Amino acid sequence: MVPLVALLFHPVLPSASAVDPPTEAETVFEKEVRPVLVQHCQRCHGPRKQESGLRVDSREAMLKGGVSGPGIVPGKPDQGTILAAVHHRGDIAMPPDEKLADRQIAALAKWVAAGAVWPQANTAPAATQDSIAASTRKHWAFQPVQAPAVPKTQNSTWPASDIDRFILARLETAKLPPAPPADKRTLLRRVTFDLTGLPPTPAEIAAFLADTSPDAFAKVVDRLLASPHYGERWGRHWLDVARYADTAGDGADYPVREAYKYRDWVITAFNKDLPYDQFIRQQIAGDILAKNAPADQYDDYVTATGFLAIGKRYGYSPKPDYQYLDFADVIESVGRSLLGLSLGCARCHDHKYEPVSIEDYYALYGIFQSTQWAFPGGEEHKRPAHFPPLVPPAEVARLEQVKAQELAQLDSEIAKLNRERGQLDGTGRVGGLDLGLENQPLGKPPAGVWLSAGPNAVLAEAQSPFAHVHPTGTRGVRVGSSAANNGVRYVFRPGLRAVAGQKMHFTIDFRTVAPTDKTGAYRFYLGQGVIASTAVDCSVTPTEFAIKNGSKWEVIRKLTPGTWYTLQLTIDHATKTFSGQVGTANDRTTFENKSVFPGWNGVIDTFICDGNGHVAGPAATRDLDNLGLSETAFPAVGSTTPAVAPLPADAQARIQKLDAEITAITKRRADVQARVAYPVAYAVSEGKPMNVRVQLRGEPDRLGAEVPRRFLSVLGGDPVPANEPGSGRLQLAEWITRPTNPLTARVFVNRVWQGHFGRGLVATASDFGLRGSPPSHPELLDHLTARFMASGWSTKSLHRWILLSNVYQQSSLADEAGRAADPENILWGRFPRQPLDAESIRDGMLAISGLLDRTPPQEHPFPPVETWAFTIHRPFHAVYESNHRGVYLMRQRNSRHPFLSQFDAADPNLSVAERKPTITPKQSLYLMNSPFMHTQSTAFAQALLQQPGDAQAHARAAFEQVHGRVPDDSTIAEAVTFVETYQNQLTQGKPPTPAQTVAAWAALGRVLFMSNGFLYVD
Repeated sequence: MVPLVALLFHPVLPSASAVDPPTEAETVFEKEVRPVLVQHCQRCHGPRKQESGLRVDSREAMLKGGVSGPGIVPGKPDQGTILAAVHHRGDIAMPPDEKLADRQIAALAKWVAAGAVWPQANTAPAATQDSIAASTRKHWAFQPVQAPAVPKTQNSTWPASDIDRFILARLETAKLPPAPPADKRTLLRRVTFDLTGLPPTPAEIAAFLADTSPDAFAKVVDRLLASPHYGERWGRHWLDVARYADTAGDGADYPVREAYKYRDWVITAFNKDLPYDQFIRQQIAGDILAKNAPADQYDDYVTATGFLAIGKRYGYSPKPDYQYLDFADVIESVGRSLLGLSLGCARCHDHKYEPVSIEDYYALYGIFQSTQWAFPGGEEHKRPAHFPPLVPPAEVARLEQVKAQELAQLDSEIAKLNRERGQLDGTGRVGGLDLGLENQPLGKPPAGVWLSAGPNAVLAEAQSPFAHVHPTGTRGVRVGSSAANNGVRYVFRPGLRAVAGQKMHFTIDFRTVAPTDKTGAYRFYLGQGVIASTAVDCSVTPTEFAIKNGSKWEVIRKLTPGTWYTLQLTIDHATKTFSGQVGTANDRTTFENKSVFPGWNGVIDTFICDGNGHVAGPAATRDLDNLGLSETAFPAVGSTTPAVAPLPADAQARIQKLDAEITAITKRRADVQARVAYPVAYAVSEGKPMNVRVQLRGEPDRLGAEVPRRFLSVLGGDPVPANEPGSGRLQLAEWITRPTNPLTARVFVNRVWQGHFGRGLVATASDFGLRGSPPSHPELLDHLTARFMASGWSTKSLHRWILLSNVYQQSSLADEAGRAADPENILWGRFPRQPLDAESIRDGMLAISGLLDRTPPQEHPFPPVETWAFTIHRPFHAVYESNHRGVYLMRQRNSRHPFLSQFDAADPNLSVAERKPTITPKQSLYLMNSPFMHTQSTAFAQALLQQPGDAQAHARAAFEQVHGRVPDDSTIAEAVTFVETYQNQLTQGKPPTPAQTVAAWAALGRVLFMSNGFLYVD
């Protein structure tokens, strides 16, 4: 068995790039570390002031530290004074006024652990803007795109296209021949994974092998480009660049339910071959373009702007407190993904390496500040907000009206049933039979329809002696003396609303419990909700009763502790006045034409008794009873006929039926209320147009001069017109995609080349600036770019040109001289062998096992939005496993998917230009032992054993399905021996059971899945 394993596990190491691009660590420093140091540290530890001898404005200064020792120790975040101080460990706590946010501390610790990379530390002194401008005029990436002459080659038979001629000319100059063509099996597996991320099936292999026509491969390319799986594969490439995730980031990492709509839009756009310039314009300004788009495409245009919204978010609420960090993300991402330029460094100062000034940065900032951003939810504001509708404004208004009318109809039905019920049980007048007090247990706080806070209880001795409102009962409410905001609340259902020609009537019986030493006042509040709109306030001390006349307290009469009093009010919304009387049956004080609370909205549905009266201090304990609110006047105190008669016995059955109807309709209303009137997207929309001021050193509270909105100076600096009523995003989209822009098309053409060959013609795919690597074949890059724009920016055409070239169809093998002369394959004299990415490994296994669900899935099963209460200490986290393709898996920013992270999937917190493959023991252990792997290998074995043939036939089929090829007979025999040995170990010499046979073939399946023959593409 050793030879087979050795064959399958022969290591293939990824080659290094000829020119190392700027590192991810540098990007992280500029986005997450430098802003913290500038904003929170350098005032006291910078060039002007160095408390304790410490400076934090350079790496050298931080290494040196201050009087207490080194500030940082690279690679050791548990050492150094700075991290100890920001953690508030020990005697020193920095910043002293307020501790840094957890995410900021984590960013500093991560930076130190990774070696404390500081871009200026190992570079030449920063160039001046004048010198940068001079170099810019000569820098290749800022020159206009040309259509260079196609070179002539000595070998005229090998080139099948102009691409081949450009490549061959360089090879001939280096005296190197191109590699021979790849065999048909290798080529089919290569292009199938390349365009769809899936392996070819045995039937597809057989069909291609049998097709001997000259255009056999071209037909394969066309078939794969027409496959829906093409968009899934190449959409995933774009989603890496677009920093796509299904959660918002920040500490709580809130789910974004609608994010998948942008993902699906990207996939569809690639499948439709949406011209790339339109693809970009819609992602930047789709909501604006939607106004003139076909009605059936309105939702697509709006959804496309998810490209802007989808980045990592920093705010806790929809307020703009942290938007400067959101804008830093989007400006940097737009620069890298579309222009191949780093823009983020210009947030604090003129860019040290690129022709981008701080004014350029804030000119773009103003465009995004003039935009309304969807808020995904956060620790303070836990619900999504400002998600734009996916239907036009007129349809929004119509659908909202339809919903409002449906709710109004249900409200009318509920009100009608409540009125009938109220007539039966008395709740239509004065809250029903003693407001439910007679059903409350003695000795406990009032509950149910009552709300209580503080030392309150239902007591027999709190029963009022008066019977003019409710029949004589057995108990009342005693409200104890406690905090001013404590007390009791009663909500009247359905309450009263002002009606022309009709007044509102209120009554309550009360007494101050004697004896008492409390001199503060308690209050009777009437209005809508908990002080949402106050109608009347009354106030009681042990010795006096007062009312608030408008906004001023006015004492009405003296009181005696221990005496029961009745208060009756009549409130007239039409005149904004109230009148009433307070006293006993034989001693009543009347008051008239007092002003209701200014601004009262005409609704009374809530009574509150608390300690916020007209005299400060602790309020006395008091008894309350016989509370009532009615459209008709109450009988005078002393009347022997109560306003509420006992419930008739024959009414109970009807009340129960009414209750059931009210419950059912109320549920229907809740369903209608919860129903989304129209779909929305996680996207952007137009806001209030504005220019912004420069933020000095990147600090939003230190402002410099105002900068008009415009494009980058190096690319024209076109201003947003002064009379532009919009944000300027439409103009930005047009500037980026105009054919004279030397970057946009070049950057994308290079990304497509990289997608096919593993490395671009420019190795630094997101950095075409002065620090990026120059193109290996600049004329070829311009040739493809000019042709790409001339084709109408057709991505599928670009694929065809590349794939049908002999450069692409070369073997990955090269002779020893070729490898020695061009070890990094810069000249493309052979096809570069490439590892499968995480999604292709997973999807390939699922496809081969037969368990892959090839249909697009539904949205992610996030918890219901009304339950969201995630915090930085209890963040959202979930893994939703499925058999759908990897592009559809839920991606979290702060907690990576276990499979995808294991195999180097893109970090969604950054715009990722290329994936850096690794070879680690954990990967092998996962492939040996994970439940996912065992599930796939078992399903693969079961399907394999259902095919006709003997063990040798099954082994051949296994190799063909997993590796796309059939090895020689000796390897087949070795595989069969492996299965037999494994099976014998399971059976211990007994006849195998079907399950044991499957287990043995599943073991072979795992070996094949773990091998380079599967994990790499030649």
